[in-house]
Amino acid sequence: MWAIYKKETGAFFRSMTGYLYIAFLLVVSGVYFTAFNLQGGMAEFGYVLGNTTVVLLIVIPVLTMRTLGEEQRQRTDQLLFTAPVGIPGIVLGKFLAVFTVFAAPLAVLLFCPLVLSLYGPVLLGQSYGCFAAFLFMGAACIAVGMFVSGLTDNQILAAVGTFAVLLFSYLAHGISGLAGAGNSGLAEAFSLFRRYYDFVDGVFDVTHLVYYLGVTALFLYLTVQSVDRRFHKGLYGPVMCGLVLAIVVLSSLIAGKLPVQYTKLDISSDRIYTLSPQTRQVAEGLTSRVGLYLVAPAGKEDQRLVRLLEQYQSLSGNIFTEQVDPLADPGFVAAYTTDKVSDNSILVVGKERFRLVGNARLYPSSYDYDTGRITTVFDGEGQITGAIHRVVSQSVSRIYLVTGHGETGLSEEMEGALDKEGIEYRPLNLTAAGQIPQDAGAVWVNVPVTDLTEGEARILAGYLEQGGRMLLVTGISAVKLPWLDWVMEAYGLEAVQGMLVEGDGSRSIPSYPNFLLPAIREHVITQPFLETDGLLLLPNAHGIAKTGDVRSSVVREDLLVTSERAVLRRTTPGAEGPEKGGTAGTEGPESGGTAGTEGPENGGTAGAETAGQSRSRDSMGPFSVAVAASEQTVSGETRIAWFASSSFLMEEIDGMVGGNNRDLVLNTIGWMTGQDQGISIRPRTTSSPVLRLTAAQAARWCILFTAVIPVCILGTGIAVCVGRRRRQ
Repeated sequence: MWAIYKKETGAFFRSMTGYLYIAFLLVVSGVYFTAFNLQGGMAEFGYVLGNTTVVLLIVIPVLTMRTLGEEQRQRTDQLLFTAPVGIPGIVLGKFLAVFTVFAAPLAVLLFCPLVLSLYGPVLLGQSYGCFAAFLFMGAACIAVGMFVSGLTDNQILAAVGTFAVLLFSYLAHGISGLAGAGNSGLAEAFSLFRRYYDFVDGVFDVTHLVYYLGVTALFLYLTVQSVDRRFHKGLYGPVMCGLVLAIVVLSSLIAGKLPVQYTKLDISSDRIYTLSPQTRQVAEGLTSRVGLYLVAPAGKEDQRLVRLLEQYQSLSGNIFTEQVDPLADPGFVAAYTTDKVSDNSILVVGKERFRLVGNARLYPSSYDYDTGRITTVFDGEGQITGAIHRVVSQSVSRIYLVTGHGETGLSEEMEGALDKEGIEYRPLNLTAAGQIPQDAGAVWVNVPVTDLTEGEARILAGYLEQGGRMLLVTGISAVKLPWLDWVMEAYGLEAVQGMLVEGDGSRSIPSYPNFLLPAIREHVITQPFLETDGLLLLPNAHGIAKTGDVRSSVVREDLLVTSERAVLRRTTPGAEGPEKGGTAGTEGPESGGTAGTEGPENGGTAGAETAGQSRSRDSMGPFSVAVAASEQTVSGETRIAWFASSSFLMEEIDGMVGGNNRDLVLNTIGWMTGQDQGISIRPRTTSSPVLRLTAAQAARWCILFTAVIPVCILGTGIAVCVGRRRRQ
């Protein structure tokens, strides 16, 4: 076999065939390398090889058309049959020779990812995973070409026949979409090239490599049988071919049945196919069946969702997945919802409830006001896990948004985040309702512009006294809110109006000292940010002071504080102290007055001054900008959280800290409703890191890979051929 291998390999490099192929493939790859990586800034090389696959339709027939057909045409096959090497050894030697020539240009291209790593982070694992898949795919194509070459002694027919077979394989995936669900599997079985793109998408699929090996082995065996057909009469040949085919199919089926965590490795940029511990915890806790239905027409499935659902199914026997074609079975989705369902949406069905996750929520988009670009991320795991949690939960967390005082509505991002966490939210007009509903997990007062009425304040105070939960967000305001102040003073908290300006440059956004990056204090709400060194951004915040006149059973804890160098810029003179007889939490504020406050306690925050004292001057920090208060009552534990920034949940503000502000509120609601272990899962980016090359750097590498190296290879080939002719 090795003698055949050396002879055939030498034949390619004693003529211009091998050199032309290597130079041609390098030029084509170099052009794509320049377009995608050097100029486009992509940090992964798989797309270059992916676009080069179409070239294989031409080069593979050229490389394989002479392997066996030429031997038959020149009648030299008789010499091969009488050689001491068996026919399988001859076929394998020729195959390895063609494969060596095929792989030769890839040895040069292996350096491309390393070149890119000089200019930024590069997905080396994904890039070299694509190299491996490309080699396996090339081996399968070569085996097909050799089989066709063994069927005829005409090189042209062999080349055209190989091209036709490979072209069908190249188009098989598209054909499967046109054929419909009933025939898609058969067409997909012949798709050599489509499988490669799974590696480009970030999945190192071992089952695909098994498939390529199976195709290679099958067609090499068929090649041996076609060459040796004169020596095998009767049923021996067909029976053996059927047996080999059965072994190949069985191997692929067995590989496909293995757990996906062992056969499909996540090599994507942001590990979008790796499920988080939160998802595993939810899956392990399932006690009833949950169906995940991918609603998509046959042949138009989002492969990213298909792979992700496979990961879910591997987690638990209580999770099963299925694709539903809305065109073939329109009644299935209609049985759950009458809303229009977009393609590639996920229907999560539990024992008693269901949840529809639309495609827009799986791929949320955000607008970057600085660059003017729209960024799309993949939130598949977060949305699906949240939906599973919601459909199997015995009770649903519900919060009520107080209305009627000009409160700020929730953004679409915040509504989506609450929905993702399985938290229902409803409006609540305290005057109209007359009470807070019994099913309220918490009440949210979000930046009121006008004050509560006395009746509303007493409803809210009574609710808190019975172990209620309240999230309060306020902003800088010149309008007095005495009744809201009265509710909060019952728990020893008071707003200190004015704009906080940070004097410590490390605690604010550069050039914007009023955009605070406060210090994070230890609490169950803030623990995730302490563990990850996350930042929280509170622009245009006022202070929150602790008063001295409060019950000993009330526990007040700082969540976020400024530095000692922060300054509170007073906007208006402060209110006078309460009228005689007015105490926090009892009689309520008198006309025009608010309950008095003491100075900060030892270790507390500065900024709260003695009642009646003038507040027209600036005050020095530190200041609390987020506080949590709790009190154990007969009916339960009262929990209150107060954030002193009206705009910290705005999309552009939240985006500056990667969504941490929104997660802070979700953690707070989880703490208030008793779900301290939230299931918040961050969206994953589907784009690779961006490389930064200058025009000169890109030009130098482009010239090297598209001109210098190919020209050197062609020059070497010409020198070899000319020298060989002179020696003859």
